[in-house]
Amino acid sequence: MRIDANQTIAGFPAVKIRQLMRETVGRPISLRWAKEVLNCSEPIADRALADLQRLGLITTVNGHLEPSLKGSALAQATAAKPLLRSSAERLVSELVERATLINANDAWAYRIDILVVFGSFVGGAERPNDVDVACKLLPRWQGEAQAEAEQRRRAVHNNPFRNTWECVAWPKLEILRFLKSRSRGLSVQELDDWILKQEKHSIVFRAGQGV
Repeated sequence: MRIDANQTIAGFPAVKIRQLMRETVGRPISLRWAKEVLNCSEPIADRALADLQRLGLITTVNGHLEPSLKGSALAQATAAKPLLRSSAERLVSELVERATLINANDAWAYRIDILVVFGSFVGGAERPNDVDVACKLLPRWQGEAQAEAEQRRRAVHNNPFRNTWECVAWPKLEILRFLKSRSRGLSVQELDDWILKQEKHSIVFRAGQGV
């Protein structure tokens, strides 16, 4: 995902909404904090939060608002210059290699079913904004074995979890982060049905088949 200086989301510059997502990923979004980050009045901040929830960028978790996985993807969005086509192709190749490593390692609690690339890269752009990737994750085990595997992943997390949502979601979040591997040109999120309905999408990895 890429944003630019002229883009707006919920009536605010996209970079401001990205800042709000970055500072609250895995944590509650309070009205006071939204007002401070967006530098607006409380009624306007309240309306912005409602718009962000309608757009699917934030969601209700245990009675409070937090960035959704889509909002987390926005938090990773870049405002950098578009990629060279060759650089984007390299990012996809390295992404597939990391997906193969994940599926071969039973230490992870989930495995990757498919990776779907969509957006400007699939459209054939010579200078794509970035490489948008959607990942379908499947539990590696079943029943109690899966619950134990997820708890093991939480146990090896280096830092304290910021809240309950991050703790619960961590076995999936860590895979999305590993796939991104801090690559500025990659935007990685869980797969939503709307992505597969787009004309411009391509499955670049399928479990057991590779590219």
